[in-house]
Amino acid sequence: MTFASPKGQGATEYLVLLAVVLIVAMVAIALLGFFPGLSYDAKKSESDSYWRSARPFQVQQHTQPAGGNLTLVIGNVDSAQLKLTNVSVAGGGFAGSYTTATYIAGGQTATISVGWTTNGTCASGTAYEYNINFSYDGTGDNPVTNQKQYGAKTILGKCS
Repeated sequence: MTFASPKGQGATEYLVLLAVVLIVAMVAIALLGFFPGLSYDAKKSESDSYWRSARPFQVQQHTQPAGGNLTLVIGNVDSAQLKLTNVSVAGGGFAGSYTTATYIAGGQTATISVGWTTNGTCASGTAYEYNINFSYDGTGDNPVTNQKQYGAKTILGKCS
């Protein structure tokens, strides 16, 4: 007695395994999108990592009290002193800028407060998300002028 060989079994097993992997991936994506806390924490971690490795200016810390200005601790990771001429911040209906010329030596930090020109208050415990762009000039042996650093990622935080 001879049995017919199961010619389609391998392909069927492969398709079933592929379907299981796709379902697990879809569930994971749905969970990250469904629970706002998980997606916020992931985005904040990614944003903080980006801004701590940005060049030449890093945003090392940022806070915003309810109803107050956004405070940024900015580090210059360039070897030369740079003159920060403008920091523009926008997002979520807010817009503001810092226009006081601030000299930051290489490897040093400066703390600035961004004043709001549009709707600059946030309620305690609510999240904020802002785009940040820097304008700067070089000094001394680094005579570049009108340089821009555009943030590829936003900064995220919660109003205190």
